[in-house]
Amino acid sequence: MLFFQFLRISPSYALALDCEREQELAERLGSAERARKVWRTRCDMGDVFTVLFKDWWQARGLSLFGIHTAKPRVVGIRRLRPNEDADERRKRVGAAYRRFVEGRYREQGNPDSVLISVPLGMKPALMVRQLKQLLAAVQAEHPPELPVAAYALEENKLREARLLACLRLIYKRSARPDEELWRAAARAKISETHVVDPLAKKKDAKSAEARRMLTIMASRLSRDALMIAENAAAGKFPSMEVVAHAQPFDFPTLGQRLKVMSAWEKKRKKELAQSAAPKVEAEH
Repeated sequence: MLFFQFLRISPSYALALDCEREQELAERLGSAERARKVWRTRCDMGDVFTVLFKDWWQARGLSLFGIHTAKPRVVGIRRLRPNEDADERRKRVGAAYRRFVEGRYREQGNPDSVLISVPLGMKPALMVRQLKQLLAAVQAEHPPELPVAAYALEENKLREARLLACLRLIYKRSARPDEELWRAAARAKISETHVVDPLAKKKDAKSAEARRMLTIMASRLSRDALMIAENAAAGKFPSMEVVAHAQPFDFPTLGQRLKVMSAWEKKRKKELAQSAAPKVEAEH
């Protein structure tokens, strides 16, 4: 989720989304090598501004990161009864299969699976023995296709708390581009030690030292956020490695983009909530 969120604040990624071809991006970034990495990420991750994270995760994230949201497990799809009408059976089995594929199977990351018929009248020992033989034969003929991560998270000392602080600060700066840095830092609550009212008067002597420290901390954190976001655009996360040809934050433009995105998200979530709400039948 944090990878997804940092793509939303990356100047290079936003630039890539505005370009129609990799060559155009290379010209605007001033580096063909960096454009190639960012363009690959753009093609894989897609437009992160017009999709909810949950939908993006199921559509793209699961396969890109090679992991599962729900642990794969054996489940029954539907019981077949001998006295069922044949047409009705086909209809209900098809519906159960679709629910499984679009629900639990998708949530598990579409694991390599096999559909098996298990007659319930068999002796348990015989049933287990035949299942083992069948599964062994299937896997011997076609070894399971295990998920492969196209993007692997970096192992370093960056912690979730710092990443979240970076995001909060950039969002606050984008919302008020002309605001003093210490006020944005106070709104983002990047320090538990230096606490200042973001609406405090500029010449308040009591908070002078705290305001100075917040300005320094926010400046450093902004630089860190930029490197993390620009590395994310190139498919490397989380990383503060210095990025050549990194694009600077354009806070007014970013703020407008985030504002539009936020409005879209609220509208989309409201639509989903309304469609999921149970329909109450009229009394008359």
